[in-house]
Amino acid sequence: MATPEEVETMKAQIAQLKEQNEALNASLETIQQKQQEEKDESHHDEIEDPEPQPLLIEIWNAPVSENVKLPHLSSFDRKSDPMEHIIVFNTRMAVVGAADSLKCKLLAGTLTDAALHGYMNLP
Repeated sequence: MATPEEVETMKAQIAQLKEQNEALNASLETIQQKQQEEKDESHHDEIEDPEPQPLLIEIWNAPVSENVKLPHLSSFDRKSDPMEHIIVFNTRMAVVGAADSLKCKLLAGTLTDAALHGYMNLP
């Protein structure tokens, strides 16, 4: 059984993870808005190569540190709690000090089934 101090520490860690999750969601929303603006401003008569995923090219091309050791990441199929998946994902990314661009890239790799289908249909 956890001591009161351990419980308070865990509560503080959960609050911090929720804040990180909210910041990540805000970043995602900003990215999606920018993508929509770029799409609206693009020339409709020009044919563009489709991107293999819905991330901005700047995120996709962001360098990954050679010394990053990637943790095992569990899968999410939309059948379990999405907040739990995000919290676990953010915790594992925080442990290795992953940049936001790396988090964006790796999150897609944790999605399966309906969750992956939904992700691939993002603008």
